[in-house]
Amino acid sequence: MTGMVKIVIVEDHPIVRLGLATVLGAHEDLSVVAEATDSGAALAAVANTSPDLVILPLRLGGVRDGLELCREIKSFELGPRVMMYTSYTSHSDATLAFLSGADSFLTKDHPEGRLVETVRATARGSRVWNVTTDTGVSARSLEERVQRTALTAREQEVLGFMLQRYTNSEIAKELFVGVPTVKTHVSNVLQKLGIDSRRALFG
Repeated sequence: MTGMVKIVIVEDHPIVRLGLATVLGAHEDLSVVAEATDSGAALAAVANTSPDLVILPLRLGGVRDGLELCREIKSFELGPRVMMYTSYTSHSDATLAFLSGADSFLTKDHPEGRLVETVRATARGSRVWNVTTDTGVSARSLEERVQRTALTAREQEVLGFMLQRYTNSEIAKELFVGVPTVKTHVSNVLQKLGIDSRRALFG
């Protein structure tokens, strides 16, 4: 895309929110059009400002509300791009963000220049997956495998629960299916991703 990039920042930590707004606002091609501290305010800001990009944390208020918010934003027709910006560096968190529809993922330990580059690239339509972790199957590797393989919508849903360390019984309750059905989905997910066991997801 060309011209000014309109950005909505969603962040419940005031200092982080101020820092993001200050850094991005220093660039002539980037404009922070709204800030929000919770899901309701974020959805209202997106509806009112029609931004090109929304920057979200993985967690709002200590829980994974950022993932649900990402799904809601990505369900908008002609909605904005979404970049997850978080201090959580595990590959499982990154893959959960991918499964929730995030376009890019950047951890907060990257320098200011990388932040600005990722914002611009994401707004232009690129997908940037910057995760600094060396444990288990790397986030980028797992995200690429999910893109490459033909996981069904239900298998992606099951993978999301697996990455949150749900047991088969817990997944069955969430999906209102039997445990044998869940076991079949889990087996298919691992086989398609080329992973031997659940433990390989976490290192």
